[in-house]
Amino acid sequence: MKALIIVNPVAGEQRPLQIAENARAFLDGAGWEAEIRATERGGHATELARDRGAVDRVIVVGGDGTLRETVAGLDGAPVPVGFIPTGKANVMARELGIPRTPAQAIRLLATGEPKAIDAGTVGERIFLAMVGVGYDGWVTSGVDAFRARPWGQWIYRHSGSTLLYVLAGIPALLRLRPTRARIEADGQQLSAAYPSLTISNAATYSIGWEMTPGARTDDGMLDHQANRRAAPWFVAWTIVASILKVRLPGLVATYGRARSYRVTADEPFRWQVDGDPMPPARELEIGLLPGHVQLIVPATAD
Repeated sequence: MKALIIVNPVAGEQRPLQIAENARAFLDGAGWEAEIRATERGGHATELARDRGAVDRVIVVGGDGTLRETVAGLDGAPVPVGFIPTGKANVMARELGIPRTPAQAIRLLATGEPKAIDAGTVGERIFLAMVGVGYDGWVTSGVDAFRARPWGQWIYRHSGSTLLYVLAGIPALLRLRPTRARIEADGQQLSAAYPSLTISNAATYSIGWEMTPGARTDDGMLDHQANRRAAPWFVAWTIVASILKVRLPGLVATYGRARSYRVTADEPFRWQVDGDPMPPARELEIGLLPGHVQLIVPATAD
């Protein structure tokens, strides 16, 4: 039995390369032949997954972005994927009950079972958790800009990402003229234009947050939360509801489910995929690939 371990050496505060070596030693002890390949740049995990050769399992050591890139490279191949999360948010690990302690996640490689989960598509990109339009896009762009600076890197490494999101969220919150987007869900136009929107494949949005309570990764559907209001107090209300994992009243937001979405606007809007900022766009085509990837999850998971 052969396994490929794809590791992002700069994901999070832990020591991903050492964790990958620990995973290889564990697999070797179980009779596997495991190879470690480290990513060197954005998108490299996709290339490594495409060039995996004949392997029986792919192991990802990194964050949600590394996992997403790996899934994109597998392109629907029925190869079980183990995930050892070393990122900051680890949304998919939280969603699926995958341990966030490396030693426990490594043991899950032997005790877990493959679970077919859906993947979303936006254009040619894959996403596993969510696409955010509007406020989300501004915040993630701000965080990305902060992380490009030495002081931002220091904060990210030593204080976590929460402070950076707060620093980026304040100016985004004070924008007076947010771009409003029109939304079609399964070809049906929603009734209003919205300043911000989240389309989710999972309930988990971030650490302790749920923007679309009840969403599942294995139900063949995407869920959306479309915010009607952009004033700071409504955004704050949205944040509180997400932390409490409850839905907002219809005055503030609308919810729904669909298999495909089309998002359009007259002016370019900011948007993000699984927490990574994307170039401004005027139109997005969002779809779903049911059961696209098999992730190793605890055997007791639903």
